[in-house]
Amino acid sequence: MNRLLKVPLQVKILGLVISLLLIVIGLLTWMFAYRESKEDVEQAEDLAMQTAKTLSYMPVIQDSFKNEEPVEDLSVVTEQIRDQVDASAVLIENREGQIFSFVGQAIGDGDPEDRYRALVFGSNNLIHTGDGDEEVLKGIVPVMIRYDNYKKVEGTVTVEFDMKTIRSKIAYEIRTMLALSGGVLILGVFGSLFLARSIRRDTLGLEPYQISALFRERNAVLQSVKEGILAIDTQGVITMMNQSARELLDIKENVEGEFVTEVISSEKMADMLASSLHISNIELQYKEKTMIVNAQPVIENNQKAGTVFSFRDRTEIKQMVDALSEVQQYSQDLRAQTHEFKNKLHVLLGLLQLQKYEEAITFLTEESDLQEYHSTIFFQSILDEKVQAILLGKIAKASEKKIDFQIDGESSLSPLPVFIGLSPLIVILGNLIDNAFEAVMDKNQKIKVVSFFVTDIGNDIIFEIADNGKGISEEEGRILQKGVSSKGAHRGYGLANVQEELSLLGGTIEWDSKKGEGTVFTVILPKSHTKGE
Repeated sequence: MNRLLKVPLQVKILGLVISLLLIVIGLLTWMFAYRESKEDVEQAEDLAMQTAKTLSYMPVIQDSFKNEEPVEDLSVVTEQIRDQVDASAVLIENREGQIFSFVGQAIGDGDPEDRYRALVFGSNNLIHTGDGDEEVLKGIVPVMIRYDNYKKVEGTVTVEFDMKTIRSKIAYEIRTMLALSGGVLILGVFGSLFLARSIRRDTLGLEPYQISALFRERNAVLQSVKEGILAIDTQGVITMMNQSARELLDIKENVEGEFVTEVISSEKMADMLASSLHISNIELQYKEKTMIVNAQPVIENNQKAGTVFSFRDRTEIKQMVDALSEVQQYSQDLRAQTHEFKNKLHVLLGLLQLQKYEEAITFLTEESDLQEYHSTIFFQSILDEKVQAILLGKIAKASEKKIDFQIDGESSLSPLPVFIGLSPLIVILGNLIDNAFEAVMDKNQKIKVVSFFVTDIGNDIIFEIADNGKGISEEEGRILQKGVSSKGAHRGYGLANVQEELSLLGGTIEWDSKKGEGTVFTVILPKSHTKGE
């Protein structure tokens, strides 16, 4: 079966056409031969009877029988008639069997019984005598002579046709039919070859089994890739959509054959998909997903035949990056906290070794008061565990960098809404606090202060991060844009990521800066989930 399926298309078409033509030609030839054979024999029988009747009524034959001897022109007239109808022989006899005229070539022996019905009953008689090549078709008609008050059968006219000659004519007609059929067969073969080659050109030289294998492989590839793939034609009708595209675009049913503008709920995305332009790595927001869209036109014979789109879910990539950022942030915070506590333990150990007991007690008391102050703020004022974790890590980092990181005692925060997750908070608060740390480290002064304030009084949650750094100049006012930074090349992505996360959460960011005095960033987050456009 597999070998049969791998037979070339040209051989299949040629075999099918030849088989059909042979069957059709065979049936038509058989029907033609049967019909022609029957018709030719019937025509010969009719011609034999009509010729015999005509001769029996001709005056020259009537006169011959009345005079009881053949007239002078009888044989000449009989030969003319025989020649005209192409009969094998014509025989004219009286009742006693005397031959008045005989023209042509005798085939076989005559039987007196053949004339019985004509002589006795005066009826026409059509008979076949002999077998094979000796078979003869005879039309026997009585010669009726009218006397004064009656008619009398005085003889018979017999017209003979050689069946061999009739069959030869039939065979010639069949050979002609077969020759024409052979021509049709040859035309069919050439036509099938032309059709097969035309189909191969249309299929890029591939055989049907190769096309089916490619189709199965193509479907397997399209359904296995993680990227969403969508194809449309020049009219904007969807011709193909893989499973990943259905999941990314949140489409449950089969939409192939429908217009893309009727399937995609986002007007912006639908317009993009309906466009015929080449698209490369365009970031687009669709429902709750951020996707990267690419489009490649399909060109056939220098004309656009459709467009293929691919979708990548940037949300998943971003979540993975955020998760890695969380791990990195935890690692840095733990390292800073561990390093800071080691330093303090070393100081305490040194004081004890030097027997500076009062200084050691004072040092422990200060650390205890600081920890108690932070604990009071964390567990009584700031009740959200995610914000607590971020601030604890930053406190350790600030202590390591000798930065006075102050948490405003007036801060108050209840547990944050569920839609504000840990990853967005790390991006927003982590970047703003780290930027504040870097800002005060750039300033050549001993006092490095970064303050943090939060409140959730009202309908919004407000975070405020301030530093006493050098401030932001007017030239650096575009710091929220991606790639813009005052810290040199390959920077400027932190605040852009903050802006992006706030947009997803429906929040805003404001900042105020004075040259030489510092900068204040204010983040406003809604308590209800209102997603930004």
